[in-house]
Amino acid sequence: MPSIPASIVADIRKRLEDGSLAPGDRLPSTRALVDKLGVSRGSVVSAYEQLSGEGILLSTPSGSCIHPNLVVTLPTRHLRLSEDGSPPAASAPSLLQPGAPLEALTTSAWRGAWRTAVAEPHAYPSPGSDRLRYLLADHFRLTRAVSIDPQSILITAGARDGLRATLATLAAMRRSNYGSALELRTATLHESSRSNRLAVENPGFGSLRAVPASIGWETTFLPNNGESFFSTALRDLSPDAVLITPNHQFPYGLQMSARRRRELVEWRRATPGAFLIEDDYDSELRATHPALVALDPAGTVLLGSFAKTLTPALGLGYTIVPEALRESIAARLTPVCGIAQDALANFLAADGLRLHTARMRREYKYRRGVFERIFPEGRTMDGSLGAIIELPSNVEEQVLADAHEAGLAIESLGKYWSGRAGTPGIVVGLGAGSREKLTAALRKLRQIVPE
Repeated sequence: MPSIPASIVADIRKRLEDGSLAPGDRLPSTRALVDKLGVSRGSVVSAYEQLSGEGILLSTPSGSCIHPNLVVTLPTRHLRLSEDGSPPAASAPSLLQPGAPLEALTTSAWRGAWRTAVAEPHAYPSPGSDRLRYLLADHFRLTRAVSIDPQSILITAGARDGLRATLATLAAMRRSNYGSALELRTATLHESSRSNRLAVENPGFGSLRAVPASIGWETTFLPNNGESFFSTALRDLSPDAVLITPNHQFPYGLQMSARRRRELVEWRRATPGAFLIEDDYDSELRATHPALVALDPAGTVLLGSFAKTLTPALGLGYTIVPEALRESIAARLTPVCGIAQDALANFLAADGLRLHTARMRREYKYRRGVFERIFPEGRTMDGSLGAIIELPSNVEEQVLADAHEAGLAIESLGKYWSGRAGTPGIVVGLGAGSREKLTAALRKLRQIVPE
């Protein structure tokens, strides 16, 4: 007879199969399900954590839901009516969708890490599990050749949580004129009346751009080309912080040169009160330059995430912060599930992440190779699951329309610019679906894109 957690997991899977649950649907809270089923809360938590580990469930501060990016392929699905009684819109295509990850991680090592964590659940206040922070510091040392104090690592509910807490801390310091030890001499630098200003790359990936606006920061855009990026734009804009992706600029996948990194750090050191925020979202998947935090630990905050290396459903990341900001940022972070922290720590301790990353690198290389054979004129992103194809401006719109009609979720290259049209072309994701489905989708796209 299956255990209660296994029965709950099986029931949710069955509901996905028969269409009574769909990607994005919210699930009852653990307490609500306990009351409904009359079982222990530990059984429900165990089931939810297993589903999260498999990438089926997405845990958020407001509750749990079926992961929106979960692909359910079934011969039949029951249509559910919307609130106004009309049939729901067809689900958006996911094949070739930029940013779509590989299928959920379900290895025995990953499942074992979760089973061990669930057997003896713990809760950890911010800044998170000491064991996990120590293991992450060791992991960073081995993968990036940088020595990090474990106390500088704060466990976050993902990169957005880390960015939000960092910006809120910097804003509070500016308002109170606190931090003379940090050389936050704002009175001589900025008009006290203006809003806090964050500079971001243009073009760039927009996933983090909604965060500054939500907490009252003004976003300005730095052209990510030529010497103007450093020599002119930064000085003219005089931002309070710069959000940068030096190891994987999106959408071209470029790395910032060592010289440019030094110039950026020199600007930061010459600008009292300024901070660098380094989005280091997938550096484990490629050979990279040293992290900016290694060059300027006193003025750089690093945002790390496991959304690309493991699964976006994990909802867990980390941030590496200067000592002077540590306590304030930690106080503003969203608490992270203790079971998820222990599961990741178990996975790290068993060398599971290193082995998994090695397998991912091989899989990524294979998928980029498939794209390169079918689209020799395209450009793949090193260490990533993305590619671009530049097109004449009079062709892009028709290609996008034909591809979407064919069920392919490619995006316009110009989407990643702000303030101008950008370069005409398309961005292609190589993550969603099996190898066979990827190859078939790329061949279908080949029939649409003119050679």
